[in-house]
Amino acid sequence: MKLTNPISSSEVGTLWLTYQEKTLIMRILEYFKKKADDDEARNIFGGLWQELNYYVIEIEKIFKQQGIVVPNGFNKEDVNLEPPNYMTMDLMSCLCGF
Repeated sequence: MKLTNPISSSEVGTLWLTYQEKTLIMRILEYFKKKADDDEARNIFGGLWQELNYYVIEIEKIFKQQGIVVPNGFNKEDVNLEPPNYMTMDLMSCLCGF
């Protein structure tokens, strides 16, 4: 199948990098969402995650349509959601003068 509008190599590189960045940020948001003490913060992190997920899916579609290998990106195995909280409100108030 011949593509009518193939993307350029610089566009592939930009999409590849964007995919890597967005999947990394999604993993960070998953950690923050799990560790958040506040429902509002959890909702914000979840909303941001959903927005990024939309773009990740769209980039995957472009790669597949163009016959380009989809990058591995960062996945759930790349993050440990169980470490202890290092930044508590007591420590924050001490550091930031609250």
